[in-house]
Amino acid sequence: MPTQLIKPLDVQRLDVRCNVGDAIVANLAIHLVFFFKRHLDVTALGDAFAQALTNLPVFAGRMAFAGGTMRIRCEGQGVPFTSVSSGRTLADAIRSATDEGGLWLIDPVNGATARWGRGPLCKVRVTHLADDATAIGFSWHHAIGDMQTFMVFMNAWTAAAAGEPLAEPLIVEDRAAYLDGHLPADGAREPGVRTLGLAELARSALYLAKDARKQRTLSLYFGEDEIIRMREAYGNGKRLSANDVVCAHISEALMEADPAVDRRTLAIAVNARTRCGLDPLLIGNILTTLSLELRRGEAASSIAERLRHIVDHFADEHCDMRINQQFLDAAGPWRAARCVSTAFDPARWNPLVSNQSGFGVYRLQFEGTFPFYYTALLKLPVAGLGALLDGADGRGLVFQMALPPKEIEATSSPATREHMHRFRREGDDIPLLHREIHG
Repeated sequence: MPTQLIKPLDVQRLDVRCNVGDAIVANLAIHLVFFFKRHLDVTALGDAFAQALTNLPVFAGRMAFAGGTMRIRCEGQGVPFTSVSSGRTLADAIRSATDEGGLWLIDPVNGATARWGRGPLCKVRVTHLADDATAIGFSWHHAIGDMQTFMVFMNAWTAAAAGEPLAEPLIVEDRAAYLDGHLPADGAREPGVRTLGLAELARSALYLAKDARKQRTLSLYFGEDEIIRMREAYGNGKRLSANDVVCAHISEALMEADPAVDRRTLAIAVNARTRCGLDPLLIGNILTTLSLELRRGEAASSIAERLRHIVDHFADEHCDMRINQQFLDAAGPWRAARCVSTAFDPARWNPLVSNQSGFGVYRLQFEGTFPFYYTALLKLPVAGLGALLDGADGRGLVFQMALPPKEIEATSSPATREHMHRFRREGDDIPLLHREIHG
């Protein structure tokens, strides 16, 4: 299992001050696996990776604290880059990633320890499979940035591999100050973040120690025809996005899964770049969460309509990034370390959905080969965190969420699955891959 520490070709020294968007995800890491129907040259991948790190040194940095604030210190420290071979086939690997056993495909960054400067913020594992296919497992600390930040890196990596010029990212050393100068006036009157009380902190630590490992991943595929019918049924003549209807559809099902819970808070991560006219190459967690109260018995059409309303009015009514930063700055270092979204409740999990679709993953290519499939591995410390991803070939949507065993059992019953796929028809054009792994 050869592992090398790949460093930027030229050291660009930066001391990036993290903002409130980074603080609330400081214990989280994101793990994605990409599958290619080709035996990729690991030496060429490593050389191109070093070029990408030179362009985006935050991925090679380490966390640090200075002046009471969390920072990403970039001094060319490097990224562990591992190459292994496996006797498993591409189909085996994809099925493994779907059936909870896919951790062999990644070297996971530990979010909770890396936030204190103990270990790298990014790790990569390249696995050569038995049938000349390749899996690339990419794990990064969420404080580096969101999905758009990650895709800036991936586009740089593939461009370097193809000998093409790399786009110049926008890396600012004071993320909070930059956003304060470029965001529109806040529409929100109340912050969307809070600090955990000591009892809540203890409860969260106990859950992490005892119950987090019992979580399983709910994974559902919704085809394009299926989503069109959802939009027609839930829209009532109104414009709804695919994300609106899938999130509403799943929210309705989750509320039915536990008869003891009448209310939950759905949190949706919103990319502020597109909503607030910010540079698309701005690196960091340029997002916040919109919260929507879910009530037992509410129809998915109502949830979708309310969700679309708050998203459409994000900039003028719900943009809370500036007031959130003010809250964090006033909290002091100890309380700031306990900063979370107001949707987070240690006593009762709430769904928080991040949209990881629509970023052009299936347009990436190495050695002229596009990804055959990609998936997230939800190795997470809390329940309810989920993501929307593009289906195979960019068709349809995959919904994934980490849930406790009771909710997994309830949502996995044949009756519930049939109800959730009530908009599917026998003749729908569903990629064979999804028929095999999602049913």
